[in-house]
Amino acid sequence: MKLRNLRESVHGMSIIELMVAMALALIGTVVIFQVYAVNEEVRRSSTAGSDEQTNGLQALMLIERQLRHAGFGLNDSDLYGCRMVTYDNQRVPTNPTPYPLAAVQIFSNTGSTPDVINVMYAGTTNTAVAQNLMGPMFNAQDYPQVGNPYGYVAGDMVIMGKNGADCTIAEVTLNPANNPTSVNELRTINGNYTQDPSLYMGTTVASRWNNPAGVPCGNPCSYDELAKVINLGWLLDPTRAPRYNQITVTTGLAASQNNKLVIQNLWDQLPSLIPVAEQIVHLKAEYGMDDGQDNNTVKGSPFMKNDGIIDRYIPDPIVAGGAKYPTTPSSDWKFVKTVRVAVVARSAAPLKPTTPGSAVCDATPAFDPSLANNTYPVRWAFGPDAPLGRPIDVRNSPDWQCYKYQVFETTVPLRNVLWSPS
Repeated sequence: MKLRNLRESVHGMSIIELMVAMALALIGTVVIFQVYAVNEEVRRSSTAGSDEQTNGLQALMLIERQLRHAGFGLNDSDLYGCRMVTYDNQRVPTNPTPYPLAAVQIFSNTGSTPDVINVMYAGTTNTAVAQNLMGPMFNAQDYPQVGNPYGYVAGDMVIMGKNGADCTIAEVTLNPANNPTSVNELRTINGNYTQDPSLYMGTTVASRWNNPAGVPCGNPCSYDELAKVINLGWLLDPTRAPRYNQITVTTGLAASQNNKLVIQNLWDQLPSLIPVAEQIVHLKAEYGMDDGQDNNTVKGSPFMKNDGIIDRYIPDPIVAGGAKYPTTPSSDWKFVKTVRVAVVARSAAPLKPTTPGSAVCDATPAFDPSLANNTYPVRWAFGPDAPLGRPIDVRNSPDWQCYKYQVFETTVPLRNVLWSPS
């Protein structure tokens, strides 16, 4: 009797109890997944901000470093801004498009295409200042002669030119001290020569910059005692060779190659794009001009030419006629005292739409080109002409609104131009 009553008193869980337990477990699971989803969004947002900070600051630091070097060794007021007509047997064609002898040249682009910045500066050199020629070069094939040949060695890259005329690049192919003709002569042959033994262990190399037709000084040659020679340093210096660096952001390539800040030395034997920062989607730059003109981009300037105070900011070109490459020398380049630059970095991972279930990304609002509205957050160049800043178009991919962007902007003084004699 007692055993029977014990068996009757033992019962399993009822269907109602199971349903309640399942409901509680389901609610707990939903809560856990909601917490996880919120945590994931916070993690994505924090990671995105960290990516933007790291990549943007790295890109801006590289550009600023290059701009602080800009103009080193080129600060001769007579030649600065001259038209560089060069020969380069490593290029096709061998006569590149002429470019100005200037610390910085900016190529501005519209829309989502990034700007391009070219930065020029000398390398390690044993000479500090330009030298006038001792006498005229009667023919284009004549070698230049300088009053003091000290500091010139085989393998040096030199710029020759004259105020009001074209400039060119030449390559010294014999140490003046070993020149049987004259120790004042800078021999610039077109052919093989031996590098300075103390620097390159006597390596034989082929000259690259010496045109077999001679220097572009006219016929008869216009280079006389007013012409000058600037030594830019050793071409093959492994640590500090002369630089004509081009900085931009890659777009229009394979997906894995886009959105990188890249740099290449256009004076190198084989220029190649070297990536220095990831997830950089745009680059903007403008000249800071001390030319006494007012275009409403600077507030409070006295607008006096060459007084050391920036009067306006302008994109390229600064030469008359609107040409990116000058057809004649221009003295306007000496009024470029600073460069205003901005890089736009984005998050590495796309962010999900804020509206649950939506397939439309909204991490960044729609692009608005207006200067009067501030709904679009990617902006730069705040000033009297644009109190809310100028919009930067980052629509370089179909999913551009799935990312967050951050603008890093600075103004870099061209110290080698500011300290020039002019």
